[in-house]
Amino acid sequence: MTDDVTVKIGFVPSYRFRYTPWIKKMRKDSLATFAKIVGVDIVVPQPAPDGKTLDAEEGLTPHGTVSGLDEAEAVAEYFRRESVDGLILCPLDFGDERSAVKIAEKLGVPVLLYATKEPSANDNPGLTRVSDSYCGNLSMASGLYRRKIQFRYAGLFFPDEPELLAEVEDFARAVAVIKGLKGARIGQIGVRPQTFETVGYDEVAMIQKFGQNVIYSNLSDITNKALAYADDDPAVAATMEDFRASYAEITVSDDYLLNASKLELALTAFWEVNKLSAMTMQCWPSIQRLMGISVCANYGRMTGKGMLTACETDVLGALSMLVCHRAALGETVPHFIDWTIRHRDEPNQLLAWHCGNAPTCLAAEPDQVALRSRHDMTGCEPIPEEDTQAGLAQFQIKPGKVTFCRLAEYDNAWKMLITTGEIVPSDETLAGTWSWVEVKDHDKLYRTLVEEGFVHHASMIHGDYTQPLLQVCKFLDIEPIVV
Repeated sequence: MTDDVTVKIGFVPSYRFRYTPWIKKMRKDSLATFAKIVGVDIVVPQPAPDGKTLDAEEGLTPHGTVSGLDEAEAVAEYFRRESVDGLILCPLDFGDERSAVKIAEKLGVPVLLYATKEPSANDNPGLTRVSDSYCGNLSMASGLYRRKIQFRYAGLFFPDEPELLAEVEDFARAVAVIKGLKGARIGQIGVRPQTFETVGYDEVAMIQKFGQNVIYSNLSDITNKALAYADDDPAVAATMEDFRASYAEITVSDDYLLNASKLELALTAFWEVNKLSAMTMQCWPSIQRLMGISVCANYGRMTGKGMLTACETDVLGALSMLVCHRAALGETVPHFIDWTIRHRDEPNQLLAWHCGNAPTCLAAEPDQVALRSRHDMTGCEPIPEEDTQAGLAQFQIKPGKVTFCRLAEYDNAWKMLITTGEIVPSDETLAGTWSWVEVKDHDKLYRTLVEEGFVHHASMIHGDYTQPLLQVCKFLDIEPIVV
């Protein structure tokens, strides 16, 4: 059900002329570093048992490295068979620029380049250099540059240095985002709210930029499917029990739980049948008339299961959630938020809020997660049997560093807002799902939102993903707007 966030990265260990013990060590040590990154599969040519064979199908080269155009052709074919999503190029000594760059040229995927640091010179009469990767790296970079192949230059490292691990992890996160955006299927259920021009989008621009498809459904088709489930259907009963187990306090009726469970089954079927990457749905007012419930809590439950769901038919908002989720390699899920108000006493704090749509896994205090009605967010009123405003989660989001992201498109040009903040714990009790987020310069952030045409919705996710998102913008020719 959940989108697979694993990425495959092809490693091109490059050398020039003579295979040496140093080259063998640098290859081995680099692979040991890459193996530490969760959610990344490294594909690398393997040494031929006879030290001679070149086999594109099995991925064999004489030394499990690349040196020369024939080896490049074979490795490129092997990587293509393995469907790699990105490439890491490394001159282990001087490297062979033509063969390494040929692989990048043939694959057309994002490229990371780094070079190994220099060991001590040989202790012999000639005092010859062992590696010379510092020099050769320039040749490899120029080969990429002249072919107009976008690449990320990581730096000069011994493979066991933590800085290399961080660079490769950021690159892998960027590749995961790019893989997720290209060819994505975004579900749209219903139409946008009547007054919300703000969530308008250009489907043609999505097709041209990312090769995406919007998979559309009328809201009534989804609600008809939901209402077709029998009240005693075992799947409905199981979903109702899961609802009850997910909230510490429930102040809505069983009538709500029944209809919300049926809707969740219909939404899950829509996701699975269409193999969606993210989706968005019409929240109001029609769903209240058709099913007699609010759907905020449903969105949080779907997102918590990896079925990323944005509010108010915001298609580009759903794309922004997809960006965040994949930048995190699926390790956590986003909260789809409104930029709501500025704190009255703390000028650099803003309220990141929505009606009640956050996944419960993001709660600061799980034992205080509640399922409420919009009419009674205190939970102190009698529970009516029929309440069209029932179905909002209520809790504070857990503290920590967060990244905000928002995609925007105007005149077929794309931009991405990237900014970070820190969720500050509060002893307040507020409606919906919320957090006070402290940013470095609220005035600058808000001015940027206004002047760059960003709307009132964004995706917020725990962690700092600024660097991988900047790489995404570079590889996809998106203008980064960093605050």
